[in-house]
Amino acid sequence: MTMKEKTANSAHVQAKTATKTAHHSSTISQACQWVVDNQAEWSLVLLALIHAYDSLVARKTSSFVHLKHQIPGDAEGRYYRGPQDIYFTLYWVIAFTLIRVTVMNKVLKPITSWYKVRSSRKVTRFCEQGWLVIYYILSNSAGLYVMSTQPHWLNTRHFWIGYPDGHRQMTALMKTYYLVQMGFWFQQIFVLMIEEKRKDFAVMVTHHIVTCSLMVMSMFMNYTRIGNAILCCMDFSDIFLSGTKCLRYLKMEKASVACFVSFFVSWIYTRHYLYMKIMLSIIFESTHYLDNDNWYPERGSFYNRTIILTFAALLAILQGLIIYWFTLVLKIVYRIIFHSNLEDSRSDSESSDDDGDGNANEKSLKSKKTS
Repeated sequence: MTMKEKTANSAHVQAKTATKTAHHSSTISQACQWVVDNQAEWSLVLLALIHAYDSLVARKTSSFVHLKHQIPGDAEGRYYRGPQDIYFTLYWVIAFTLIRVTVMNKVLKPITSWYKVRSSRKVTRFCEQGWLVIYYILSNSAGLYVMSTQPHWLNTRHFWIGYPDGHRQMTALMKTYYLVQMGFWFQQIFVLMIEEKRKDFAVMVTHHIVTCSLMVMSMFMNYTRIGNAILCCMDFSDIFLSGTKCLRYLKMEKASVACFVSFFVSWIYTRHYLYMKIMLSIIFESTHYLDNDNWYPERGSFYNRTIILTFAALLAILQGLIIYWFTLVLKIVYRIIFHSNLEDSRSDSESSDDDGDGNANEKSLKSKKTS
């Protein structure tokens, strides 16, 4: 075979390989797009199959639908955490996929028609943020109620008093709340992948991964009281954040400014002041109630300085992200005071698209700013 023939043969093989790779990539891309476009259908089918299995095969004992690891003979009917909790969490990942897309399409989307929101992008963003308003109101209400029934209500000392006894035993309400929250946050990672990418996409990915890691660790190591308190701190201000965005999409400017002020105050109080109190309790207050080496996995005790510093480091990462977002919030405050302009600094799209031609409007706005 001559050199020319070898070169031609090599080029043919490379072209064939590239074609196969492109075809494989296209197939994966189409499959992913199908998952995104048919969220309601496949999630409904999966939930139907789960409930059919629970009713017909498992006889109302399926780990997907019912809490497991109940403590035998416990007078209060409490539960331990255990490996079968994974199935219950997975169920809620699927359930939230169906609930979210249904609420967005059947409840929230008609509202945009009433208020004559023409931009398809703004309709989508309104539905996404409206769903978060609904969820955070419900989750924060549930979280506060759960906390009010527990010893750690407004008392960080009970994060540690008696640990692990009394901490590893969870009421049905506490365990359901925690696992449902875990399902929501794992589902949020999926949502993050399918939503339109924003400027802080990498920051959001980091936030969701750290949040899920903290929830799994706190559940496994019996620190659900701390997790409950942190979730309540984080959820509360998000009600007003997403609410502000929804009001802007509906062009209710005065109401959006009032909602933003509520968001600003609640953010500082819950995400900085209360959050830091919890962090200080983890780092310092815990040492007053527990020995430095209280590591007895067989008893459900996972306390030592390494674990505490690990939790503190992950919480510090979250606080760093919160501070980053707060700098963006301060920019919005500056614009409100000096320019009467309430605009989300994190979004590439929310200030344009008023008449449906989003790209044209965005380019026009950019050209005006530079001129």
